[in-house]
Amino acid sequence: MLCMILLFQFCFSITCIQNELEALLQFKRSFDDPYYRLASWKGTECCSWDGVGCNQTTQHVTMIDLRSDINQVDFYSLPLSANSIDSSLLELKYLNYLDLSGNHFNYTQIPSFLGSMEELTYLNLSFALFSGKLPPHLGNLTKLAVLDLSFNWPETNDDIEWISHLSSLQFLSLTGIDFSKTSNLIQVLTSFPWLVSLRLNYCNLQNIPFSLVSSNYSSFLSRVQLLDLSYNQLSGSIPKAFQNMTSLKFLYLSRNKFTGIEGGLSSFIRNNCGLKVINLSMNKDFGGDVFDSSYENEFVGCSHGHDLQVLQLSDTSMKTKIPIDWLGKFKNLKLVDLSYSKIHGSIPAALGNLSSIEYLDLSNNALTGEIPTSMGRLLNLKVLDISSNSLKGVLTEAHFVNLSKLHTLYLSYNELISLDMKPNWIPPFQLKKLDIGSCIGSYGSEFPQWLQTQKALDELWLSNTSLSVSCLPTWFTPQNLTTLDLSHNQIVGPIFNSIADQMPRLTHLFLNDNFLNDSLPLVLCKLKSLFTLDLSNNRLSGTVHGCLFTLNLTLLDLSSNYFSGTFPDSHANPSLLYELFLRNNNFEGSMPIVLKNAKSLKILDMEGNKFSGNIPTWVGDNLQSLQVLRLRSNLFNGTIPSSLCNLPNLQILDLAHNQLDGSIPSNLNNFDVMITGKGIQEFIRFCWRRLCLNTEKNVVQFIKSNHFNYSTTQLRLMVNIDLSNNSLVGFIPKEITMLKRLIGLNLSYNNLIGTIPMEIGELESLESLDLSFNKLSGRIPQSLSKLNSLGALELSHNNFSGNIPREGHLSTFNEASSFDENLHLCGNPLPIKCVNENPYELPSKNIDDNLDQDQEDKWEKWLLYITIILGYIVGFWVVVGSLILKTGWRHAYFKFVDEGYYKVHATIWRS
Repeated sequence: MLCMILLFQFCFSITCIQNELEALLQFKRSFDDPYYRLASWKGTECCSWDGVGCNQTTQHVTMIDLRSDINQVDFYSLPLSANSIDSSLLELKYLNYLDLSGNHFNYTQIPSFLGSMEELTYLNLSFALFSGKLPPHLGNLTKLAVLDLSFNWPETNDDIEWISHLSSLQFLSLTGIDFSKTSNLIQVLTSFPWLVSLRLNYCNLQNIPFSLVSSNYSSFLSRVQLLDLSYNQLSGSIPKAFQNMTSLKFLYLSRNKFTGIEGGLSSFIRNNCGLKVINLSMNKDFGGDVFDSSYENEFVGCSHGHDLQVLQLSDTSMKTKIPIDWLGKFKNLKLVDLSYSKIHGSIPAALGNLSSIEYLDLSNNALTGEIPTSMGRLLNLKVLDISSNSLKGVLTEAHFVNLSKLHTLYLSYNELISLDMKPNWIPPFQLKKLDIGSCIGSYGSEFPQWLQTQKALDELWLSNTSLSVSCLPTWFTPQNLTTLDLSHNQIVGPIFNSIADQMPRLTHLFLNDNFLNDSLPLVLCKLKSLFTLDLSNNRLSGTVHGCLFTLNLTLLDLSSNYFSGTFPDSHANPSLLYELFLRNNNFEGSMPIVLKNAKSLKILDMEGNKFSGNIPTWVGDNLQSLQVLRLRSNLFNGTIPSSLCNLPNLQILDLAHNQLDGSIPSNLNNFDVMITGKGIQEFIRFCWRRLCLNTEKNVVQFIKSNHFNYSTTQLRLMVNIDLSNNSLVGFIPKEITMLKRLIGLNLSYNNLIGTIPMEIGELESLESLDLSFNKLSGRIPQSLSKLNSLGALELSHNNFSGNIPREGHLSTFNEASSFDENLHLCGNPLPIKCVNENPYELPSKNIDDNLDQDQEDKWEKWLLYITIILGYIVGFWVVVGSLILKTGWRHAYFKFVDEGYYKVHATIWRS
């Protein structure tokens, strides 16, 4: 028996070839491996190491698979990092499979030596943080069957002729690579004799000569099985050339600018019985007669029926009714997504005949009427989303009687849907996700009783359902629940103390817009998986526990409550915190030091509290990701730290209504986003659509004398600086005129002096300018007339002089109040007429005089201060020195003081 065991170990323990072993160990040393993913790379049996494969006969290393899956969070997916791919790989002469995707190579070039590894048949370097242009030396790898270079964001590539040398290529993915300036793209990519899969999504494609595709590359069209051109800038109608792709099974054209399909959707898929997936979603102008009326005999050529399984037409402009007869032609249809597509009319009863449907999304349309009971015949239905329509009526047990496979149900935000189930109803399904927000039910203000049968729930959305409970039902113990939304109800009392025991895996908790009171319970800190906590718009009070910042929160909203006191001096590291809302409370003390480590913070909103002290310099030094900084309506004092201008992504800076003094920092030209607009985008969240909608927050901005609510996904619409209602002094720095993407600028109610910078007209995006209630002087610059977007202008209560410019866009400002209380200002719209004034003559002398006068005033003030101080010093030592040096004077002085004291004492005693 022992001999057999030893023989077995010998046969299956393959010892590495020495030079290949040394090469692998050198390759390991080139990586920074903080998570010890390469811990098994030791000893001599390298063929048993994680991620290494060998030929069983020759013992040569043939495979290295160190991929890091960005969609996973387990140990084996954590990324390695290195400064380059180590050249030790050259020793692996028989390597045919190399996958380094998802690791970090610090934006270095893909090394040229890879082009000499001619045995490679599989190469995947996607998501690996390489840079530069596509490496032409890879054209030597003529045996490559699979090449994936996706999402490395190299430079624009103007010539990719080398790719045509890869004659064995079958699968090619160049996702995320800019081909906007590549002239020979189609000619190269359609030259492969064996290509079956081509991914060019996110490639900034703007024009593909489809006529060339149709006339010269018929073999390519008939061979490709997967084509992905999604997330580009392609426009016009989808041409008939695609009808010749007879082998096509998967077609992705989403997120382009297509307006329709030549011949309609039916003719588009007529000759392709094997087509399984069509994704045309997010072509916002896509419409017309998509489901044309000639579909009756369109699919007669498919002897075994059409194989279409997935139809995605979401976020288009079809403006049609649900094409139930057309959909009924596809007997294998599993997924239909018509959300956000302006679908109208009612849900047809015949929809219940689509027995193969597993996923049906009709949300965010204009559907009306009642929900037919025939929906209960969809035996295979797993996901049903009819939320955000105008549906109404009563849903009973009959609607769900046969839906045993249903695991996701979204009914929220309709006109009026009522759930009428018996208290003892036992559903045939086990839901994972349920959203009945804004629905009413026979359960009244309590939790629906039938929820106690749902043991698999991981998301529960009960917003705006008239709940008025004060505690969670004892039977409600969904141990796997990750998301709970009880917002916009009438829940009273303290936050549920049992929440951590009943739902220990919570990651997202929404209790906002209720009537919760009392203080924050420490039990919240037991929710170790919590990412999102929204307690806004309640009646909560007391202080905030420092343990909240030891959680991995990405969003914390405590706004509009009655919290008070100082923030805890916690040394936690809230490195994942993206959004923090503290506005409209009674917090006090200095800026919370715990935020010093919040290096991912994008939104910090502390408006309407009693925070005080200086704005610390670490805000600008540490919080480099900030897009929104709102410290409005507090008690901050001191100067504005120049380090705030080191925030390259900042779009909103609101320091209004504080006690700030000093001058406006002159390094405003460091606000990169405000200058170039690059990086201004929708606020990016890593969340699924429904969760993103629920975590949508408003950022209040005061523009044009009004306040506006900008949602976090609308931040790209707002770039604003508001420093009003402080005690700022000095000049308006001319660097502020470099912020070409600035939309709102408010410096009113300060003590600013000098003139408006002549370059003010360079603020080409400016819509609102308020400089009122300052001490500004000189002429109003003629360049203001260049601001064609300007809709609000306030220059009142200053010392401006001369003629009001009336050229260009300024001629539309006819409100005299915008220029009031400038004693030396004249011309329309003021009633004071100008005499012999040349409106185009900019009096530079007056400007210089003003500057000289300001400088002279400063010297006079300093001279006065020095004289007073010197006089005090001299007078003090004349008196005190005499008393010290003259003994007689000193005795006489103290005698005088003593006599005065006794007289006063006697007078007081007698009275």
